[in-house]
Amino acid sequence: MCQLLQRLNNNSLYVIISLLIFGKGLGFYLNRRFFFYPPQLAWMMNNVYLDCSMMIVGVVLLVYTCSRYNNNKILGVLLALVVVLLAIISSIEIEHVIFAHKIEFVQNALSNTAIIAFIIWTARHYSKR
Repeated sequence: MCQLLQRLNNNSLYVIISLLIFGKGLGFYLNRRFFFYPPQLAWMMNNVYLDCSMMIVGVVLLVYTCSRYNNNKILGVLLALVVVLLAIISSIEIEHVIFAHKIEFVQNALSNTAIIAFIIWTARHYSKR
């Protein structure tokens, strides 16, 4: 138990990233009508597979962070998946701002972009300890 807490403390940035992507996936899963524009593609943007993949990547990253196994390639792949999923969500939100004139999505798109920059910075400057 002490070793687990030590690993979580040493890899706190990865824990934050994993909980963040899991929380975003859970939020989108619970709100099935978050994206609405264009109406013909709303079913695809509110797809349960995208939401579940965000939650699965978050859980896998958290489990990997808690494990004793240390491989920076696996960590890089997991962080790349998180960045890709957040980039998809961010691009959909920017599309809503531009074409549907929903200015409320600007804050979400900017925060997702800042999170992507944080993840890229974390991947560049930290390795699992």
